[in-house]
Amino acid sequence: MHPVPPTDLIQTLGQAAPSGAAGGGFGSSILLLVAILGIFYFLLIRPQQKQAKEHASLVAGLKKDDRVVTSSGLFGRIWAVKDTTVLLEVAKDVRVEVEKTSVKRKVAAASDSESSEIETDAKGRKR
Repeated sequence: MHPVPPTDLIQTLGQAAPSGAAGGGFGSSILLLVAILGIFYFLLIRPQQKQAKEHASLVAGLKKDDRVVTSSGLFGRIWAVKDTTVLLEVAKDVRVEVEKTSVKRKVAAASDSESSEIETDAKGRKR
């Protein structure tokens, strides 16, 4: 048995199938397109819409004294809430104004013993 030259193989594959042998025509093309669009919707569009809804409800529910993380990684406590921005206290007497939409998530508040442990070392100095 000898190998088939690539040009003969391409010509053989490129020939049209006999009528009725492998026909599906227009109907199967439409069905395939609908299936691909359905998969695309359920794997990409729907989860993104769900995530956007959750973020919108998070932003709408922001209130004073919530501990949050911004999309840039800034941790802070909400000092004040305005129409489109929030004032974050990132350290004692250090406040930063950021867009509400940049708040990524809420974080659990640290207990008093943890926060005092973090803020001072053994000699009482701030770290």
